[in-house]
Amino acid sequence: MEREALLSGLVHPGGREPAPGSLRIVQAFVNTVDREHGPDLLDDGAGFAEWLERNLLPADGAAAVVAAAREVREALRGLMHANNGAPEEPGARGVLEAAAARAELRATLPPEGPELVPARGGVDGALGRVVAPAFAAMLDGSWARLKACPRDVCGWAFYDRSSNASATWCSMSVCGGRAKAGAYYRRRRAAGR
Repeated sequence: MEREALLSGLVHPGGREPAPGSLRIVQAFVNTVDREHGPDLLDDGAGFAEWLERNLLPADGAAAVVAAAREVREALRGLMHANNGAPEEPGARGVLEAAAARAELRATLPPEGPELVPARGGVDGALGRVVAPAFAAMLDGSWARLKACPRDVCGWAFYDRSSNASATWCSMSVCGGRAKAGAYYRRRRAAGR
């Protein structure tokens, strides 16, 4: 996937629509890496800073906390894998709790509805703006529909809009098809022995 596609957050395998509302930023943050072909925007501070500037805020200090950002991203991905039936990653919730604490998330009650907002600015506040909608979605039940593709080289975050929340793959024509074809060939090979 091209760098611009990761920065914009507009590319979704299988023609899926992005996550609704504030979950869109969580999905875009997790999808800052193409695990199969590269690049990874969080490989360095410059990529992280560019993503922050495009999606959240000016990114002074992004280079200093890129490891923490990567840790938050992978904790979110781990919980999304759990939404797709995998065991929950140990420590993932703790990583998000620590990011929320650094951002000093606070509940506010504006007329549009309650929300969590970071009291801190900068990169800690930006990561808080990613963690807050995940927390809110866990409370309202929509979090279970934000999943990560189980294919090892993918892990792409997608929002499951199926009526019974049973979608497994980011794209049936890409990851789902490859996994099913691989399983078929392994069964054939085993039967031939």
